[in-house]
Amino acid sequence: MLFLKRKNGIISALIIYVDVMVVTDNDIDEMLKLKTHLASKFDMKNLGGLKFFLDIEAIMSVQGIFLSQ
Repeated sequence: MLFLKRKNGIISALIIYVDVMVVTDNDIDEMLKLKTHLASKFDMKNLGGLKFFLDIEAIMSVQGIFLSQ
């Protein structure tokens, strides 16, 4: 499932597949608020930056996110 929120130029994305969740945002403070809210409702672990999701490698750079299978 993909959930998107757009408000005042801030875009938040929440991707959920079975027991894996990916949270991303174009505003760090908004992303931290979302993670804090979700952690207050659900038992969660922060596994750090996205490296793999559904056997797809995610490579972060200043130009964007590159996906490789």
